[in-house]
Amino acid sequence: MNNINFDIEELFNTARKDPLKSLYLAVVFQAILDLIKPEDIHEKSNIKLHRDQAHAWVFTSVGVTCENFEDTCTLAGLEPVMVRSFTLNAINSGDTDEVRRRLNSFL
Repeated sequence: MNNINFDIEELFNTARKDPLKSLYLAVVFQAILDLIKPEDIHEKSNIKLHRDQAHAWVFTSVGVTCENFEDTCTLAGLEPVMVRSFTLNAINSGDTDEVRRRLNSFL
């Protein structure tokens, strides 16, 4: 996952020069953060809703939701396939706290 993290850091440095790109990048990062937030039996229902919505936005493969995700990634300077792959790797890594820490440092 280090190569992906390095690319995101480089992308973030580039995006800081472009406010619109930064905005779209923040939207994508927030969706990933919402999606990989660990579940807690005491969490509020809106947290589960945000996680479910983020999952649908990132992983839907057809329709308006998919187009919106792909357009947002493109405007952020990201490849949608790379974002999906990164997110799956983060989920399967077992260390979502580290991924969340890195993404939060950019926001």
